[in-house]
Amino acid sequence: MKKTIYLLLILCTPLIAQSPDYYNSIQQLTGENLEDALHDIIKEHNEFSYSSAKQILKDSDQDPNNNSNIMLVYKGISIPKSDFASNSQADYWNREHVWAKSHGDFQNYGDLGAYSDAHNLKPCDATVNSSRGYKDFDNGGVQHEEATECNYTNSTWEPRDDSKGDVARIIFYMHTRYSGDTGEPNLNVVDFINTFPNAQMGRLSTLLEWNNQDPVDAFERRRNDVIYGWQNNRNPFVDYPHLANLIWANGDLNPIQFVNVDLGNEAPNEDDIQTINAEITTNISSTVTNATLTWGSSWYQLNNEVTMTSLDDLWSATIPIQSAGADVKYKIVAQAGSYENTFYGNYKVMLNPFAGTITSIQSIQGTEEDSPFQGQTVSTSGIVTATYGNDFYIQNGEGIRSGIYIYSSSVFPVLGDSVIVTGEVSEYNYLTEFAFPDEVFILTSNNPIPEPININTGDLANEDYEGVLVKVNNVTVTYATFNFDDYGAWRVNDGTGECIIHNTEEGYEYPAEVAEQIGGITGICNYNFGEWKIDLRMEDDVEAGADTNGPIITSVEAVNESTIIVLFSEEVSTSTAEDLNNYSISNGAIITNAARHPFQPNKVTLTVENMFTGNNTLTITNVEDVLGNPSTESSFSFVWLSILDEAKNKLSIYPNPNSGSFTIIGLEKNETIELVNSLGQILKTYTPSDETLYIDLNLQKGLYLIKSNHQKLQFIITE
Repeated sequence: MKKTIYLLLILCTPLIAQSPDYYNSIQQLTGENLEDALHDIIKEHNEFSYSSAKQILKDSDQDPNNNSNIMLVYKGISIPKSDFASNSQADYWNREHVWAKSHGDFQNYGDLGAYSDAHNLKPCDATVNSSRGYKDFDNGGVQHEEATECNYTNSTWEPRDDSKGDVARIIFYMHTRYSGDTGEPNLNVVDFINTFPNAQMGRLSTLLEWNNQDPVDAFERRRNDVIYGWQNNRNPFVDYPHLANLIWANGDLNPIQFVNVDLGNEAPNEDDIQTINAEITTNISSTVTNATLTWGSSWYQLNNEVTMTSLDDLWSATIPIQSAGADVKYKIVAQAGSYENTFYGNYKVMLNPFAGTITSIQSIQGTEEDSPFQGQTVSTSGIVTATYGNDFYIQNGEGIRSGIYIYSSSVFPVLGDSVIVTGEVSEYNYLTEFAFPDEVFILTSNNPIPEPININTGDLANEDYEGVLVKVNNVTVTYATFNFDDYGAWRVNDGTGECIIHNTEEGYEYPAEVAEQIGGITGICNYNFGEWKIDLRMEDDVEAGADTNGPIITSVEAVNESTIIVLFSEEVSTSTAEDLNNYSISNGAIITNAARHPFQPNKVTLTVENMFTGNNTLTITNVEDVLGNPSTESSFSFVWLSILDEAKNKLSIYPNPNSGSFTIIGLEKNETIELVNSLGQILKTYTPSDETLYIDLNLQKGLYLIKSNHQKLQFIITE
């Protein structure tokens, strides 16, 4: 479906405009009255998950000289945004809680609020983050071996000089934002150390010194704007650092007051000049003698200055026409005698109207595998459902064929943004996408995300779900070895068949374990490298849930002519595991005994008679896990080789044992072989073109098996 649309595009990126009257309620206040008024302004912010906070930091703490990099708070260096540490790798970054989360037990209040507040989070080298731990802040100590501009003791941490003020203002924000409202901690900055695990951070007197010693810079102001765009609250101590002295240091009120600041045009376009009006008064005998307006395209480039004109207490100046979509930053500096005061603000210039034809995502996806618009340049619209660096997905509605992939955009929208994308539709490895779009317009922000489509794991491989949010429920993890060649992929099954879950570097990486029960998994249905998978976006995508699934067979192995070992995906109950009525074997074999292993409760040993030489099938039903969830009827094929057949086995492995590098000889050309672990999970499949195959893998210590259609051979990894 196509429709011609004329939209006035309001650019609502994370760098949104701050209302000039944001701080009106704090005029002439000091001490507790000022603290309470600030709390009322910044409380009840928009809350995002801890995983989403990682995406916020990639923008808020972006290297101003390299938009692919992020700045580390304590080391002061720039590293790639993609170098996120999942296991405290050296020289990778993670999220530092500046107000240590253990000082007040943030997670006791949930995974949002203080725990995920982006104002309190800073990108930090993972190992340096561990070194800082839950230490209070103070001067002194020895030089840190990695963050060499920082010092530390057993109980204190001293940041480098260029981040001391940043740290102090974050601590002041947390004290003011979290004051014990319902469901929130009551945080207090105090003038002593060794505060762990109380809801306190010190040392106040040192933090006040740092606030004065390290003034707010352009980087910190931009960071405050970005987080404001997400959370809709600001750090007032970044906007006006002197507020800390008014609360905690008996500071004097500035005699110059900005009674009111307003914009002549609240929504200017590219044809409008902007008038800035400021009512400025004093409570001293000297009146305001001078006011200057400085402005620019960013806090780094306030390089335009004009002297404001006055009529009594009203001062005015104009900013000339700016380009559509510009984010104009400005400050007003007023002087009266020896006193000076500064006001900061910004406004957005509206984008030009979009006058074009919108083609629905459903039409672009079409009804076949390839898009009917392949090779054509079109415009479409939707809500952003996932972001991965400068790649993202949008979705129009909640039905099938409603999502599409946007690759390598020059604009970085966020979850919930409503966007219009213009570009050429292409098919890359059978995935429909907009690659390098010509234009991405952000219309509005914080829109509801479409609800995912609930599907069975066995039904994921379906073109209808490509690029769409989907959800699988009550699943069991069946594969999660995370070898180097798994590329973050693991597998789950709800009883209808396996599907792949993909840990994404730019999104979320979940440490799944085999046999783990998961209540629900949400993500984008993606197709690449010949596989359908669910791409994770954030921590909230993986939901804990009650175990309602029965056990799944992971391995059946004939040890000898009378013994079969069966491995399940989880612990099984003794009574059902040892009930002979729950098992049957093809080809006339008779089961005479079933015994659950006393120390490995997912392992059952079957004793049999009349084992058939060759291919057999074991059928299992009604074996329950320890919670009483029964298995569905399922069959598993296995091979028993007679002594004569075993003698014909030509396979050999050397060295054996080994460290993961070994050679298999005696293979049949083009014969499929499997590498299997002790749980019966297939780790790799090979089809060698020669009688010899060299394998070099990063495997954990343990027992493994090489299996072909008629042969099998065990080997051991020792290190």
